[in-house]
Amino acid sequence: MRNAVMAALILSTGCVDALKSEYPERRYFTLTAQRPGEAAPPAKEGVLRVRRFTASKVSEGSELVTRTGETEYETDFYNQFFAPPAMQLTEQAHRWLGASGLFSAVVGTGSSVPETHILEGNVTSLYADHRSLSAVLEIQFMLVRVSADPTAVLFQKSYREVSTGAQGPETCVRGWNAALGRILSALEGDLAKVKK
Repeated sequence: MRNAVMAALILSTGCVDALKSEYPERRYFTLTAQRPGEAAPPAKEGVLRVRRFTASKVSEGSELVTRTGETEYETDFYNQFFAPPAMQLTEQAHRWLGASGLFSAVVGTGSSVPETHILEGNVTSLYADHRSLSAVLEIQFMLVRVSADPTAVLFQKSYREVSTGAQGPETCVRGWNAALGRILSALEGDLAKVKK
């Protein structure tokens, strides 16, 4: 009897281990964009504060989102962003614009340095489109001058980029990173025109 109980225990332990191994491991991804070339020397004036970006409900969670139909979306429990995407995109914009030379300094929300301009961003789309095998990223930006009275909106624009060939989590993230680089490059060019 004792041997039968031991055998049952060993078999049940093996079954539990087999069930555990059938579940995929969770994977975590980051959003990054590398500005090409060397950092430009800072401008003589103007301090830009990059506020933490907001995100639409579809784009604010950590799980990767896939659009499966006209109005249908799914989230992926096993493939997630390492940190909320709006936070990562804020950090990438801060780094990129800090190296652009458009302002004397680019600071974050926690800095005590007084700003002359504020950049706000809203992530309106961040999903993999299953229908077209593409990675979609759309961000709406607004540049506000706060150093003058009254405060004025100097610039407002939405940038949407679609990277094709997104057939899995890794290729989607690579597509979003490429899209982010194109968006930040275009934003830098537009801000250079507005600031003149």
